Amino acid sequence: MVTKKHRTAKTLISLLILATALAACSSGNNDGNTKEGSTNAPQTTNKGTDAPEAKKPVTIKMFNRVNAEIVLKDNPVIAEVEKIANVKLEIEAPPINNYVDKLQVLMASGDLPDVIYNWGTAGNGADANMEKWAQNGLLEPLDDKIANYPNLMKNITPDMWNAVKSVNDGKTYIIPRTNAVNHWGYMINQQWLDKVSLQAPTTLDELTNVCKAFTEQDPDGNGQKDTYCLSFSGPDLGRNTIWNASNFLTAAFGLPVVDGVKDADGTYKIREKMSGYIPYLTYLKKLNDEKLIDPEFLINKIYVDQEKLNQNRVGVIYAHQSTVLGNISKDPESDKKYTYHGVLKDANGVAADWVTPAMWGGWMIPKDSKNVDDVLAFLDWGNTAEANALFQLGVKGVTYDSYDPATKAISRTDEQTTKLSTLTSSYMTPANAINGEGASIVNATTTERIDLYKTQLDAALGQMTIVNVPAVRAPKIASLNSAIPDLVKKKDDNEIKFITGTITEQQFKEFLEKEWYPGTADAEAEYVDFMNSLGK
Repeated sequence: MVTKKHRTAKTLISLLILATALAACSSGNNDGNTKEGSTNAPQTTNKGTDAPEAKKPVTIKMFNRVNAEIVLKDNPVIAEVEKIANVKLEIEAPPINNYVDKLQVLMASGDLPDVIYNWGTAGNGADANMEKWAQNGLLEPLDDKIANYPNLMKNITPDMWNAVKSVNDGKTYIIPRTNAVNHWGYMINQQWLDKVSLQAPTTLDELTNVCKAFTEQDPDGNGQKDTYCLSFSGPDLGRNTIWNASNFLTAAFGLPVVDGVKDADGTYKIREKMSGYIPYLTYLKKLNDEKLIDPEFLINKIYVDQEKLNQNRVGVIYAHQSTVLGNISKDPESDKKYTYHGVLKDANGVAADWVTPAMWGGWMIPKDSKNVDDVLAFLDWGNTAEANALFQLGVKGVTYDSYDPATKAISRTDEQTTKLSTLTSSYMTPANAINGEGASIVNATTTERIDLYKTQLDAALGQMTIVNVPAVRAPKIASLNSAIPDLVKKKDDNEIKFITGTITEQQFKEFLEKEWYPGTADAEAEYVDFMNSLGK
């Protein structure tokens, strides 16, 4: 379906009402004021005394992807979470850059914690890794339990639940981590743009002009030719960086980076058959040949492109509407240096904003966990406005002074801002959005920053056409990496070889015709049949 356009919080529970908060740590609510149907109520024991005995906190071992700045030891936010939710959290948090690798090692170890965050390379949590681990009997099926947790059922939409069901047996092995809708575009060095007297590009030709200027006109003013136009990065080296949220550029070719979108001729097909596929790769080859793109763009790990932006080495990276303010934790001048913009327009003047179900991976519970229901109760509480605000804002008096939930305006000192970045972040949240919105706009601590965020987002939405993309539940497409790993690697390698000029376009096309298309024919047929069955 195509349509046009589109942080005092109840984060903290005072000690005066702690007893009731314990009883409601997993209940549903709209505004954080009322609680319904507790699923983790404290247990009482009648020992002939007047005072009931509260249930002891349950220890939950968690494996989570947390940014490196966070200090987990003696963390007051975690302490408040533990108090309210009546749990004891033991968190193992590998560095983000190595999380995918560490997750693989963990899952192969046989010694699993109670709850594991799966980033999900597909972006929706139901990736090939989850399918493999479920088939190997490592994960607990949750279908018979989740209905008992009202906040999970309320905050996680049917589309999200459908998106994470196993394509192999139809069961639910992962709890979606809700997120605000991200409108992927790009972030650009506005100071560089001003210096070369250009505007933020909206078309491919305009981007090419910016690329040449950023590379050739010494935009950083250091007197050296050491800058490039743009860069990419990937979540791991097992997937080409050119497909990681590169919507802003592929949109110029009408080439979606997600399954579930029709080609220009109105039909469904695999990406490698779509009309924009070869032109997109050819454009990357042009940028590489002319040395306009970061020479390491094909091997960068996650966030390396952002590091290079902050180091004044590149001028453009992919981004969504929160990235500019989010980058303040890395560069305090980000809101003055960078601007966010939507995707580029295609040849027909359409800037397609492909929006999938708003999830940011999800939570898996190992089958041998003895705390399945306790984990679900914790995640249920995690899907409340109370929990969301606590994780995102921190503790009043420690990380902020005041908060207006209506405007998301937050008052905090510079010292509190610094503390926040070491105590919590959006990476810590069990759910990153309640009813589609976060408690705060990251680092929007002033009216000026809030206005900047809204102005840039409104401008981007005014340019783009939102395309709501359904979850694709086609088993063979979802399991290509595990079903034909050698062929997938060969295809990825050949894409790189073509972009870098090691093989010709004709040689690349011959590989596609002789090997890739035949090797993926059954998966494509199943995918096309599924999409057509949706009638969209």
